[in-house]
Amino acid sequence: TLPRPFGLAVGALVLAGIVFLVPTGLLKSTEAKESTKRSVEREQTHVAVKRQLDPLRQMAESTPALAEFKDDLDGLEKLSGGKLERPADIRHEAVKKIDKLEDAVKQRLASEKYEAVPEMRKLLRGLKSPDSAEAPTQKLNRALSKGDFKAAKEEVQALREQLATLKSEEDKETVAKLSEQLENIAKQLEQLAKDEQLAQKLEQAGIKKEDVERMLEKLSKADLDQLKKQLEEKGLSQQQIEKLAKQLQQRQQAGATAKKLAKAMKQGASAAQAGQQGEAIAGLTQAEQQLSELEQLEQEMNQLDAAASALQDAKDNLDKPCPG
Repeated sequence: TLPRPFGLAVGALVLAGIVFLVPTGLLKSTEAKESTKRSVEREQTHVAVKRQLDPLRQMAESTPALAEFKDDLDGLEKLSGGKLERPADIRHEAVKKIDKLEDAVKQRLASEKYEAVPEMRKLLRGLKSPDSAEAPTQKLNRALSKGDFKAAKEEVQALREQLATLKSEEDKETVAKLSEQLENIAKQLEQLAKDEQLAQKLEQAGIKKEDVERMLEKLSKADLDQLKKQLEEKGLSQQQIEKLAKQLQQRQQAGATAKKLAKAMKQGASAAQAGQQGEAIAGLTQAEQQLSELEQLEQEMNQLDAAASALQDAKDNLDKPCPG
């Protein structure tokens, strides 16, 4: 029987011989294949990232509401040809950047000027239409109550153009009816802007009536801070406080817009007064501009919503592995 150390030595020599017998070209070929495989995987990942980023970049170029995010999207585009080696790292970095951009878009959507739009639509639902289907403002009332700013703008434009042609003594009755109904819209808007339901909620929570009226008229950051402090002292939870403060903020914005529109409508209602037709037409022009601004804000909101959805889809797709 051979000694154990001798057997181990022989095994080592045999193993060394096998290594020397393996052709050098075979080892190099294996390394080359692995390198090629890694290169192919990187390229596939770059293509996958670019496929997700191209539509986002094109969206930014064609969408005015996304103009401020164009540079960020261009930065994402450069990532697809970057120096990251591992496919997982490339995807992870792309997802991180898209996630950051999505947060920025959502933050923009949460700004006061956009949040006032759905609140304004909600406020306008309370608007009542004239009893007569033949009333000059029937279509305008209907468009406003539906929150259709585009249709409402077009109806105001039509009324303004109609008013410009009503000059004879025979048109006095039509002018009077139009003025009366515009006055009615103005009064309803002023009443809806007060939001008695929210005012009652705040009063029940211990806020003085005069403070509520003042804050619904004009709201400052100091007012909001004071409101939150008072509500906390009354024992409301943080969630209840934030909800009420947010409601007040949104409603004040919508109420201010409604009052501005009411003022323009009231000016339009002055058409029945002698020598005030030019003033009335100017009022309707202002109302048309205000509705046009609301329409524009709504369009921007829809664009930002679509962008946020597209960014989420891009993240979801990049989280999926490359097809084999």
